[in-house]
Amino acid sequence: MDSEVTALSLGDLEIPKLEAVVELMFLAAYADGIVVVEERQVFKEHLITASRGQLPEATIEAMLTHIGRSLEAEGREHRLVQIRERLNDPRLRRAALGVAIRVMRADNMVNPSESAFLLRAATALEIPQDEALEMLRLSYTSR
Repeated sequence: MDSEVTALSLGDLEIPKLEAVVELMFLAAYADGIVVVEERQVFKEHLITASRGQLPEATIEAMLTHIGRSLEAEGREHRLVQIRERLNDPRLRRAALGVAIRVMRADNMVNPSESAFLLRAATALEIPQDEALEMLRLSYTSR
């Protein structure tokens, strides 16, 4: 795994990159077909905190509506490719996947559909699957 960790500050990202990270978080939260209260709360809190308050809840809701429509029209795999294209720096992709893992783990468990999503997302983002699994493993020890 790349020993250099990129801290993800959403407030510093250009709009297309910000939208890509938010979309990856959204896809992670909905990987199992449901979003529990804890996942939704972690999702919103992380966005508000990581953007240093520059993303108000109304903006987040508008972004989620847009992402939902894109997902419905184009499908998950196409959206993952689009995310990779917008996140052109491999370190930024790893950081975004780390945030997605945090959202997925908000309910303290990762079910098989979430694990499958993690592996598909890693592949789409050109992150080795074993590295993604290590990131998931480390997320359990860093809480």
